[in-house]
Amino acid sequence: MSVKKLLYIDDSKIPEQIGNLRKKLKSRGFELDEVFIDLGTDDFKVRDDEEKIILDKEKIHRFIKDNYSNQNFDIIASDYDFKDPNLDGYELLRRIKRDSESQKYKFRRAKFCLYSADQDTVAKIFDTPSKIKELIKLKIDDFIKRENIPVELTELFTETDKTYSFKNHLMQYLEKYGEEKFKSVYPKFKDKYLAEIAHEIDKDLPNGIEFQKTLVELTIAHLIELNNFTKE
Repeated sequence: MSVKKLLYIDDSKIPEQIGNLRKKLKSRGFELDEVFIDLGTDDFKVRDDEEKIILDKEKIHRFIKDNYSNQNFDIIASDYDFKDPNLDGYELLRRIKRDSESQKYKFRRAKFCLYSADQDTVAKIFDTPSKIKELIKLKIDDFIKRENIPVELTELFTETDKTYSFKNHLMQYLEKYGEEKFKSVYPKFKDKYLAEIAHEIDKDLPNGIEFQKTLVELTIAHLIELNNFTKE
């Protein structure tokens, strides 16, 4: 059974929604592997200048970077409505998504979603052209009503199986045999571990890009030979 990985951020658990999501995915042949970052714990809080307890933004971002930046997730979701006037889910997700893209975190290819128990109120916040433009640039994949999480996340999870990424498929197999050493075909990667090659591909480094092009060229050349196509 295939596994779908979810990272979600909230300041209170949502066991009913997660339980129903698990059931819906299971009915489609998938297991759910979820990671919950609980902002309701004292680990993510600090006292401000007025001795009020607030969420510590830097501590949250550092925790996510240190623990999850090198993991693959299918979906990263955050509640919008934290019980903190200084931080909301949109601001948090915006920082996470931008950091993941600029620093090439593995989870940057996940779908990013916001959810809320009160969508209408949240929608009123984006009430100027500049705010709407910023929201569009961020490219959030979905904004979900909390009670609809099981249905809508199931659709979002399974939607990815209707598309194909050569790059992701290649990295998956290289990581599967990551401790094996590369011998030939692409001299620049001679004696590199397959996991190291996967890393270069994942980070969009020049040799990683050229290696993918070389694989395509070699594959097509081999197909031409196998099928006895006429060469001009």
